[in-house]
Amino acid sequence: MYHPVEVSEISGPVVGTSLQRTLREQQTLLDSAGVGIVFIRNRIVVHCNQRYAEIYGYASPQELLGHSSETLHPNRDAFRALGREAYTTLCEGQTFRCERQMRRRDGTLFWASLTGRLINPQDTREGSIWTVDDIDEHKQTQDLLRTIQLEKQVLFDQAMVGIVFLRERHLTRCNRHFEQMLGYEPGELIGSPSRRWYRSDAEWEDAGKRCYAPFAQGQSFAGEVTLCRKDGTPVVCDVRAKAMGAQGSVWIAMDITERRRAQEALAKAHEELERQVRERTRELHETVVDLHREIVDRKEDQDRIHWLAHYDALTGLPNRTLLAERSQQAIREAASAGTPLAVMFIDLDHFKHVNDSLGHRVGDALLIQIGNRLRAVVREYDTVSRLGGDEFVLLLPGANAQGAARVAGKLLEAFRQPYQIGHHELTMAPSMGIALYPSDGQDFDALTQSADVAMYRAKRDGRATFRFFTPEMQAQSLRALQLENALRRAMERQQLELHYQPQINIATGQVRCVEALLRWTHPELGRISPAEFIPVAENSGQILQIGEWVLRTALAQLQAWRAQGLDRIKVAVNLSAIQFHQPQLPEMVSRLLAQAGLPPDALELELTEGVAVADPRAAMTTMQQLRARGVHLSMDDFGTGYSSLSQLKHFQLYKLKIDQSFVRDLEHDSNDRAIVSAIIRMAQALGLQTTAEGVETAAQLQFLREQGCDEAQGYHFSPPQAAGQIESFLLQRCV
Repeated sequence: MYHPVEVSEISGPVVGTSLQRTLREQQTLLDSAGVGIVFIRNRIVVHCNQRYAEIYGYASPQELLGHSSETLHPNRDAFRALGREAYTTLCEGQTFRCERQMRRRDGTLFWASLTGRLINPQDTREGSIWTVDDIDEHKQTQDLLRTIQLEKQVLFDQAMVGIVFLRERHLTRCNRHFEQMLGYEPGELIGSPSRRWYRSDAEWEDAGKRCYAPFAQGQSFAGEVTLCRKDGTPVVCDVRAKAMGAQGSVWIAMDITERRRAQEALAKAHEELERQVRERTRELHETVVDLHREIVDRKEDQDRIHWLAHYDALTGLPNRTLLAERSQQAIREAASAGTPLAVMFIDLDHFKHVNDSLGHRVGDALLIQIGNRLRAVVREYDTVSRLGGDEFVLLLPGANAQGAARVAGKLLEAFRQPYQIGHHELTMAPSMGIALYPSDGQDFDALTQSADVAMYRAKRDGRATFRFFTPEMQAQSLRALQLENALRRAMERQQLELHYQPQINIATGQVRCVEALLRWTHPELGRISPAEFIPVAENSGQILQIGEWVLRTALAQLQAWRAQGLDRIKVAVNLSAIQFHQPQLPEMVSRLLAQAGLPPDALELELTEGVAVADPRAAMTTMQQLRARGVHLSMDDFGTGYSSLSQLKHFQLYKLKIDQSFVRDLEHDSNDRAIVSAIIRMAQALGLQTTAEGVETAAQLQFLREQGCDEAQGYHFSPPQAAGQIESFLLQRCV
């Protein structure tokens, strides 16, 4: 925990050089931060960085030390209001975030983004740390944008001509002048077909032929069209129209009924007056064209602003804002009609590996192709949206559980086809969660949250599949959150430990290797299964830190055993897919081996088949680097993953571990016996060792011996035990 103490204040034998260096490093981090950071105790500024002082108009952090934090707020009421609002969140140990107006040294107010957290939620007297970012300019930009949009709307509403937007010959929007011109009440025409303001089908069809033929050639239409008022009287209009692609078309209509009557009367009286009327008509035409051009330009600006606010810039799919709008509309319709509705949350399995190994350019290109593939699978009126990163949400109006499952099945089938990105052929599988209205949520937020929870269950159940939301999942999600928070302190509180299970040479009965297995015992939650907390560690990003600790601890224990005379024993350590795809993995392994003083062949890394699914070429490169360093590689749980034989023959493997699901029923299941026998024969043909997992009976061991299996591991020999408990077994079996 950081304490606001100057490095110069620390001297003498009390504090060592290491602490001084740590404090200097922390001070450098504060001074280099792009946001203001302050430490407050008892409402007094105890320490802050340079950026924090600059935001509030002070030359240096020292000028703020000892100041009451109340002076940084517009007034005392604002200061107390913030305290009341933040109190509950901070006392629960959570981070509080908000936007507030603050006061600079010269008294001017500005908008700021505030983020705060208590140092110790159990003792508020220890103070809090806040970060501050100046967002005043961003706020002013938002206000300017709203003003521009208001000006455009006023122009639209006050125009002295009728302006109409049509899509598929249905009115989507019009101004008040058009409604008044035809004698309708405000909003009465919204959604109406354009046939409504023609006197007959023939005139309507004729108008369509005249107008939409130029549209098909990319041209505008200009001409007179006779429309019909609500009371049935005709109105002659001077019309200008232009197609806008998928947005439909825009029409500008000017009532020239009286002018036509005047023209006819004047034509009978005098030729000169007719010429003047025609001239005046030409001038009015130019005015209308100019107005039309300006309206089109402004509409294009509006369309662009609307697109940016409602669509994802990378894939062109609807974003969260548009998804929320469509979801709310779909929920209203489903509630009104009593029809079903499904929301599907999609997360791409191991997508981060693509960005980490191939770069964001390849990752972005892959996301675009995935978005296109998703749209190709669903119906036209379904919504495919991208929330950001590798997360997509599908809105499926009218879909019940059976329909949603059918869509999920089609998506899984579509994802099996590889993606070609440049010279990379990539395979990407989705994990999908499905929530149904109204049982899983009454609104958009509840449905997406339920679908998100179900998606995480799909990941826990092996990925590349889908799950429906259940109430039990919500409880398990809370359990996962509880485990994630507890896991962050597990190492520093020494709650993690390694147990070891021997791998027995079937021919000699001797131990040549022990597998290190991670165990976690929490003082309140008790013993927690690795099957439960390892996925939590992977999803929260803690697996890298834990994985390095496991590797370092296992190597240290192996070195201690070798010092006792067990110099021929090796240790096997499991690697998750996330660890395997870290570019620094080979260097880290070599560094930890060197620190332990062990040769590379003393370590065996166990990989699952899934590590090569996303990018087999990158996987083979990493394997080659590890093998070049002398580290042995084995494939764990073989037969349960996705690797093909064409990939397997290129992997730099030393051993195949036969999954215990095939070993468990060897005595009773002929299919399992055939599978195990085939794996052993294949491994022998490839020059690989084989280790059978989960051996529990003498009959299983005898079958494996007859088939030529090299090693066995399981409770028949020894359960996983702590290092001190298994030493006597190793001393007997490693001579």
